[in-house]
Amino acid sequence: MMVPVKRRKERSLGEMISSVSFYGLGIYAILEAMLLHEEGVSLLKCIAIGLAGLSCVAAGARFVIADLVMRMRGETDA
Repeated sequence: MMVPVKRRKERSLGEMISSVSFYGLGIYAILEAMLLHEEGVSLLKCIAIGLAGLSCVAAGARFVIADLVMRMRGETDA
């Protein structure tokens, strides 16, 4: 039997700052990877930087992802 998870809806200032930082760095890394690819840098290096950027964007969306997973599992906010 699954017990509903009680979670707070408010995000702290630190959480909001870290989310914005993750998004900013992620977008920067993705754009940098695209620019390096156009300049002819090694494809492996461009892919690595691009994946790091995608990871940062996912980290910025960690609360959204957690909410989606909870909804898919059928858990509700109590």
